[in-house]
Amino acid sequence: MQSQDEVSRFSIEPTAKQSEFIFSTNKFSCFSGGFGNGKTTAGCLKAILLSQFPKNFGLIGRLTYPELRDTTQRTFFELCPPEYYAKENGGEWRKSDNLVRFANGSEIMFRHMDTISEKELLSLNIGWFFIDQAEEIGEKVFLILMSRLRLAHIPRRFGFLACNPAPGNWIYNRFVLPTEDGSISKNYFYVTATTKENPHLPADYIPTLLESYPDELIKRYMEGKWEVYEGQIYPEFNRKTHVIKPFMVPKSWEHIVAIDHGMVNPTCALWAAIDYDGNVYIYDEYYQPGIVSQHAKAILEKSRNIEVSLWLIDPSTGTKSREKDGMPWSVTEEYEDHGIYAIPANDQKLAGINRVKEFLKVNPKKRNPRNEDMGSPRLFIFSNCKNLQWEITQYQWKQLRSLSVRNAPEQPRDFNDHAMDALRYMIMSRFPPPARRDSRPGVPMVAPGRTRNNNIITRPTHDSGENLFGGGEVDEWTQR
Repeated sequence: MQSQDEVSRFSIEPTAKQSEFIFSTNKFSCFSGGFGNGKTTAGCLKAILLSQFPKNFGLIGRLTYPELRDTTQRTFFELCPPEYYAKENGGEWRKSDNLVRFANGSEIMFRHMDTISEKELLSLNIGWFFIDQAEEIGEKVFLILMSRLRLAHIPRRFGFLACNPAPGNWIYNRFVLPTEDGSISKNYFYVTATTKENPHLPADYIPTLLESYPDELIKRYMEGKWEVYEGQIYPEFNRKTHVIKPFMVPKSWEHIVAIDHGMVNPTCALWAAIDYDGNVYIYDEYYQPGIVSQHAKAILEKSRNIEVSLWLIDPSTGTKSREKDGMPWSVTEEYEDHGIYAIPANDQKLAGINRVKEFLKVNPKKRNPRNEDMGSPRLFIFSNCKNLQWEITQYQWKQLRSLSVRNAPEQPRDFNDHAMDALRYMIMSRFPPPARRDSRPGVPMVAPGRTRNNNIITRPTHDSGENLFGGGEVDEWTQR
């Protein structure tokens, strides 16, 4: 018979967030947030709960064996009553196999994921799996385990994760981002909790972290923020501030298209409109691998009903690295062959990054053009531009090696930056806002044919003294 101390040891009252996760009926669930918020505990409790169904079979995994043994597995056995797997009750803990068998016939295998083979995973038939610190695991492991949820005699099968925020990774794209924009599938569930939400932490734990951690680590590892991390290039970006619902963009605004061409990587094109106050709205994107003819056709189709004032392209595409009809040929000329006449963009990376940061920065004295509130940036992104949003959250500086020169110039990491490059080209073009023609009712703000054409390739040439911007007398912008 158990003593009172033994009974109280296994009497656990989960927090509200832990309960949401443990009792979620969604097929896939994720518990994220700050250090010490109880996510590993919640994952182990859910595993024990699912093992109450007779002859269930589940997997608990973590990247390395030492972490699995010293943290996740240790937490599991601290929470699981020994009588569940006691030999005298018909259970067993086979340490050599990292497998525990419950008295009701349910089994749990513990596996580290750094050296586990795909073949081993593909041989499994399981009713559930739990991955602890899942941000350390690749999405392929998750997808394989998802395909192993086929234990036929179990009425419902589940996959669940515990993780710390890791910006731009597969967990963010699969669980967090769809939750934020309201498009998450009914099969998925996401819950997050801060460090402060765990009432069982030692009294000095939180004060010590607050005193020792820099601001970005507090936001990421205590508050559970996904979009704040050390080395982030655009910490100014905030979805609630910069991402807006699409609206009908006036044709009279200036329109710019910027292209970052990819040879092996995706080609990205961004469409921007500039309003009368110089605010920039990125309203569409193209993000696909392929060849120039495919890119050009798709980009022109998206631009069919607008008058583009300026086409910009990665200046490296001007290099004549190809051959056509026995002559040296460039990617830029290939785009021209398919109807896109773009000028080389300004590719000064650090200057461009700084200018983008200025456009993202909220000016407390500027009125927001979308909601009339005080405090506004100059750059807004339509919610349909998913790839741009994803890249801007994970764009980061290269990490210098420990023996590198301390004052070496900062450079962005050359990875998943196609939309970032196109955005820089656009903001560095230093476009003017469209000219206001007339404020009388019924008179267009910009008369037809008066839209500024900054593209020196596509605008017509005229004799000296004539308007180079397409028709009529010279207005205030042509004289600048």
